[in-house]
Amino acid sequence: MTTSVAVSTSTNRLLTPEFWTLGTATAAYFLGVGVLNALLPRYVVDELGGTEATSGFVMGSMAISALLCRPWFGRLADRRGARVVLMIGACLACVSVLVLAAFPSLVGAVASRLVMGGAGGAMITGAMTLSMDIAPESRRSQAGSYILISFHVGLGIGPLLGEFVLGRSDYRSVWLAVGGLVLVSCAVSSFLPRRAGVHDAQMAPTPLVFRAAIAPGLVTLFGVFAFNGLLQFAPLYGREVGLKDVGLVFTVASLTIVVVRLFFGGVPDVVGPVRAGSWALVLTAFAATVVALWATPAGLYVGAALLACGLSLQSPSFMALAVEGVSDRERGAALATYTGFFDIANAIIGPAIGMIVVGFDYQVAFLTAGAMSLVALAILRLVIAPQRT
Repeated sequence: MTTSVAVSTSTNRLLTPEFWTLGTATAAYFLGVGVLNALLPRYVVDELGGTEATSGFVMGSMAISALLCRPWFGRLADRRGARVVLMIGACLACVSVLVLAAFPSLVGAVASRLVMGGAGGAMITGAMTLSMDIAPESRRSQAGSYILISFHVGLGIGPLLGEFVLGRSDYRSVWLAVGGLVLVSCAVSSFLPRRAGVHDAQMAPTPLVFRAAIAPGLVTLFGVFAFNGLLQFAPLYGREVGLKDVGLVFTVASLTIVVVRLFFGGVPDVVGPVRAGSWALVLTAFAATVVALWATPAGLYVGAALLACGLSLQSPSFMALAVEGVSDRERGAALATYTGFFDIANAIIGPAIGMIVVGFDYQVAFLTAGAMSLVALAILRLVIAPQRT
């Protein structure tokens, strides 16, 4: 049997030095991702001659490689520890932005996103697995919520950083700056414990697809439609409503997520993940309607904040359902399966909304995205809730 350095969870303390280190590493990585989210759609349209549909395809292409790689990263996290998975993710992200800088073309952009998909699959799987390993069992929803805060701190500040660098240089310099950020993430990750928990290398490998995580994953797939759609198309939709610089929209959304998760991150642990998730999905559907029908800069800001509130309770609620009753040595596989539905969402949301925009308009696109939250609510209440009683 192979033992490992275990992180003690004998107390109810959550914010340990290891947890802060993990949060710092993920925030640095997603700071770079935030830059890419804000500037890459515009780069595809303005510099590479693509359309909104092309931009959606480029942004969503990373989901293909993420979906293929993530199950293997989940298994690797279970057997070798999550730290190595985090470091692999940061290194792949560095390769991705170097490709983007070296090959300024649509082919180069797609190739870069495919590599970035593997990076994201590793980083998210590793970060969420390690957060659950570090946290006391009674505070795992809160742990997931807090680590997701570090994601959105990066996603919120990244667009402002990207606009700052672009205003003083060019896109190539922006991509190289992102490479520096993900290298910082890799360096910080090296200070994390080599292992968290105990894993027996002689045991049979954990499954690549964890069946118990599929239903929560489906709820997530439909639940994130509206938020992800806004995230991908805000740079272009902002122009439609008279907002030239949408960096502040990303910041408003991310700061809202930080505040809600900081003060209400433990709600799923208190009221239960099904109830908290139901509230979140209803709010998400309403927020998408606000974005669609209040087609002004103010409506975009308000809608982004409301969507962020909904997402803030969605992820920790459904993540808790995905790992409910799962053993320590299978947690990486369960989370890899669950988070794989984010990849599926990213693969279909961009192209789907792009085609709706081309065929109709942004209002129809966001109303459709909001309707997907009601589909998620139906799965949650009619499929998952009865299985838990």
